[in-house]
Parts: sequence; structure tokens; C-alpha cells
Amino acid sequence: MNDYWLGGRDHSEMHREFADRVAIAAPYLPYLVRAQRALLQRMVRHLMDQGLRQFLDLGSGLPTAGHVHEIAQERDPAARVVYVDFDSSIVDDGRRLLTGNDNAALLETDIRQPRTVLDILRERRLLDLREPVAVLAIAVLQHIPDSDDPAGVIAAYLDAMCPGSYLALSHYGPDEHLTKGITRFSQLNFGQVPAVTFRDRTSVALFFAGLELVEPGIVPIIKWRPDPDDDPGINPEQHPIFAGVGRKP
Repeated sequence: MNDYWLGGRDHSEMHREFADRVAIAAPYLPYLVRAQRALLQRMVRHLMDQGLRQFLDLGSGLPTAGHVHEIAQERDPAARVVYVDFDSSIVDDGRRLLTGNDNAALLETDIRQPRTVLDILRERRLLDLREPVAVLAIAVLQHIPDSDDPAGVIAAYLDAMCPGSYLALSHYGPDEHLTKGITRFSQLNFGQVPAVTFRDRTSVALFFAGLELVEPGIVPIIKWRPDPDDDPGINPEQHPIFAGVGRKP
């Protein structure tokens, strides 16, 4: 569905039909998906500028349409990217897309099990944890309820990383419009809606505990180091999605 909204080619007619139904209930959502992909690309380029060459993308979705490995390896083909997602259909399609790329991998694992993910990274030598790693969590943590301790999950990944590693994330804040869209989607019997936990800026800041925030701090996604020709789109306060990057000292 995201691939369809991002202008990719790796989706089916079923995905397009479902995406169109979602857009009826929440017509601004395709824009928000595109805005977050643009944010991800800016973050990856910034991290590359800081010397990062290893990326761990949690809850990645399908690795296409300008995803991490495409951006990082365009600058340095030796950059290493590991995607993690627990949707078997995404993993099957994603691995097909990554065939022949020795520096990119996709793990079928629940990101809420950091020990399992980290053990696989070490055993298969996918990333060298003795060198800095950028941990990416773009538009995924809102799908982890407080009962699963998402801040603790992120902390477990960062604890395993060496100094000089980074955390980059985006997270939906309280959004009246999106809440109404979810309700409308349910009322129209379009299908099951993924659970979402909205968190405000103060709650999002907890994910960066012990890290040095990179300027401009935690801000709406379109205000995080925008490119001069970026489309500002909507009022960033209308649909609050927070973004930030922090460095492990």
C-alpha cells in the first residue's frame, strides 16, 4: 500500500484497491506517507555525512521506492543495511527485491524482540556492532503499545551499539483527524485497522534518553532539515508527526 502511494511498482491490484479505500477515510494519509519517506531519505543522507555506513531499519516495510539501501548505497555501495519486519509477505517480496545485493538483508523478526534481532546480526555478521550503527524507527513505534515498553525496546538496541551510533525516528502525535479517519474506515467496513498509540512530543523525547539530540531537535517531520525544494504540503501542526535524531555519546 505504501509502495503504491510512493509511486513504486511492487504492489498488486488488491493493494491499490485497499489503499484507495484507506484514502477515502483519510485523504491526507498518502501525503503523510510520502512526507515520511522524504524525511527518511534526508535522515539517511545526514547520517552518511556524519560517516555512518551501517543502518538497522526496524519495522521497515517493503524495501523499495527510495528506501534506505537505495539512498545509502547510491553514495557508498559498501554501505550495509539490515531491514527488519515480521510480515512474511513483505519479507518474501523484499528478499526478492534485494537479490544480488550482498550489503542489504531483510530479517523476518518481531522488532519487539531486540535480543533475537541482535543475536542474528552477530551470528550472521550482517553488521559490525563494534562500529557505529544508525538505528531507524520510522513510523513504527506508534504500533507498539505502552504495555510492550517501546522505550525499553529502543533502549535495548542502543545499549548494544557503540558510541557514535544514532537513533532516527518519526512518530505520530495526537491527531484528531487521523482518529476520525480510523473511525470512518471502521464504519465503512473496509477492513481491520492497525492499532495506533499516539504519543506527544514529551513522550517521544523519552526514546532519546541518554542521547545527544541533533539540531533542530524533535520537530514536525517537514521541519526536520528540509531541502530547499521540499513541498511543505500541509500545516505541520495540523497532523503532528514528530521526528528526531540522537547520537550515542
